Amino acid sequence: MYNIKRLSECSLEDALQAWNNGFTGYMLDVQLTMESFLKRLVTEQTSPKLSLIAYHDNQPIGIVLNGTRNIDGKKVAWIGGIAVAPTFRGQGIGDQLLRETLSIYQSEDVKISTLEVLIDNEKAIQLYKRHGYVSVDRLQFYVHKDALDSSPFGDKCIKYEMKKAVPSEVRKLSFYKSMLPWQTQWDSVREGEVLIALDQEKEPIGYVIYKRNFNEQGVCTSTVLYQCEVSPEREDYKEITTCLLTQIYSPFDHKMKRMTMNLSVNNRVVLSLLKQAGFKMRLEQVYMGKMM
Repeated sequence: MYNIKRLSECSLEDALQAWNNGFTGYMLDVQLTMESFLKRLVTEQTSPKLSLIAYHDNQPIGIVLNGTRNIDGKKVAWIGGIAVAPTFRGQGIGDQLLRETLSIYQSEDVKISTLEVLIDNEKAIQLYKRHGYVSVDRLQFYVHKDALDSSPFGDKCIKYEMKKAVPSEVRKLSFYKSMLPWQTQWDSVREGEVLIALDQEKEPIGYVIYKRNFNEQGVCTSTVLYQCEVSPEREDYKEITTCLLTQIYSPFDHKMKRMTMNLSVNNRVVLSLLKQAGFKMRLEQVYMGKMM
């Protein structure tokens, strides 16, 4: 007998067990400790009240994490993962979790639901399509693990002024893209950093959201790019992008992981520069959405 409960009614131990069991054998290693699970809930603003756990004989066998944000005056929801333990797959539990999730969204006056799914996970993609989701975009992860050439993005970088900022400041920019994938929105990168490129009149013309990770010795071990956008009115779009990427990924003689998070295939200038610098695509996801 299966039953579904709100995560807020369950123990954290059950939630963690449902997550780790549900993602057993998954294409990526997303096994979590209690510490990393709690951090994920907070960073991604997942709501225990809106998230669900499926049980069989009091054992957690499935989970769906959900969160909502107000974006451009609309309540937008995000599914941060649906997973079912291997023994119980193929029995419609994922379908039940998704139907219950959509019912919750309706009661919460959600207008748009979004999610990301690995492009090779055809079963999950078909599940979402049956419930009305459509493909909106393709998202790619790139990585470079070695030291880079002195000018990997080209040597024609015009020296625009760079202003340091906190992630929340980008929402004030006229060209900020608010409906990008959930984990790349400024709300999910509150611990990150921002650089805003300014023109000669001190007007913002581009920005980048990124996060640097450090080891115990204070050495930067990785830099993750979340957003890199330039005002569409600029004819020097590529030069501005070049300078932003150069700023966040330097020094280039330092060996570390340089990565991207959910980069849209439509961000062609950034993609071109990354490939030119030797970045390799690690994986690809489908960005899906549904009007409620």
